[in-house]
Amino acid sequence: MDDGTQLGVGVNTMSFMWRASAQSALETLAREGYQRFEVMAQTPHFDPMMSASDAKSFGRFLKDAGLHVETVNLPSLDLNMAAASPEMRAYSVDVYERLVTIAATIGAEAIIVVTGRVNPLISPARADLEGWFGESFSRVLRAAQGAGVRLLLENIPIGVFPTAPEIAAFASRFPSSHVGICYDIANAHYIGEDVVRCVHEVRDRLGIVHLSDTHRDRWRHDPVGQGSCDFEGFGRALDDTGYTGTSMLEIVAEQAVEQIVASHHRVAKWGWAAAPNPDD
Repeated sequence: MDDGTQLGVGVNTMSFMWRASAQSALETLAREGYQRFEVMAQTPHFDPMMSASDAKSFGRFLKDAGLHVETVNLPSLDLNMAAASPEMRAYSVDVYERLVTIAATIGAEAIIVVTGRVNPLISPARADLEGWFGESFSRVLRAAQGAGVRLLLENIPIGVFPTAPEIAAFASRFPSSHVGICYDIANAHYIGEDVVRCVHEVRDRLGIVHLSDTHRDRWRHDPVGQGSCDFEGFGRALDDTGYTGTSMLEIVAEQAVEQIVASHHRVAKWGWAAAPNPDD
């Protein structure tokens, strides 16, 4: 970057979600020199319904290890805050509210919130989807404001608000500083967005960025260099917006550690901070 600043990099634990606990994953990545993380809140990796004592224990682990979980990400596998069933919406809200308390306990600044799940074959009316999600989100926001935790709305292809303009418009309904946006380059690229232009659509609420690669004919979170995302242009656009937050490497790969580090080395060519040296 022209002024010598570099975009900070952290690591999301998605690759470890089914194979290791969050603590084990963070310990593994810490040995590579990483200190900033986004943890996937999925059992058995990181239980979004864990007890208060377990959350305090995890917080002590982070403090003792000198690590920081910036964001907690609840994947859109089972839950749906835009579900047609009021019972599913209520349950989903309850899980998010519990996660708010956990996030505050472990010192996380924010929770990533996907905007529901929409069936691409036969979905409810658009007005219903927006209303259901809006009501659910408002309830979670009340809990987040009380706990001092931000909610970062993520653009995902199957969400109620998949595009940058849509998610920015929804976020603008809430004047609260506790509402922000997580912009995922792979999700945006997959649906055909111009990420260089569209990152400006979300600049006012941009709280965190997700980095992984994909082509437009299949939805992936591959290592950087295995898809067609424009990381060079994206890095310039982030610089132009004045973004100073973290970019989380959200890589899904069998050789997770190796591919995360390799991806970091690749994006470092385009304005992101260099990969850490574990020997330092």
